[in-house]
Amino acid sequence: MAALQCAHCHKPISVAKVTETRGKGFSAQIQCYHCQAWLGRHGMLTVLKVIGFYTAVAAGITGYFVEGLANIITPVILLSLILTGITHLMDHLIVIDAPDDDATIED
Repeated sequence: MAALQCAHCHKPISVAKVTETRGKGFSAQIQCYHCQAWLGRHGMLTVLKVIGFYTAVAAGITGYFVEGLANIITPVILLSLILTGITHLMDHLIVIDAPDDDATIED
């Protein structure tokens, strides 16, 4: 069972227990069932991570089938994987909409 940590109350959130969601795709958000804060991912970091991954895959496939591009493809793959790794490390849940009253956080 996968667990996340709420960026607002820092309590573990079980993905299976999440009932409230809103948005779709990169703008999808979940609601913490402990403190009612809405959590999501940083949109730009997520987009950069996906672009880096698919650029590396496309460059790898191109380099495999097209001869003579190793001088161009190798740096593209390396830079794309570096971009993917860095943005993956930086991309975490952030508080999109904090609850109105912090006193409602369960102990």
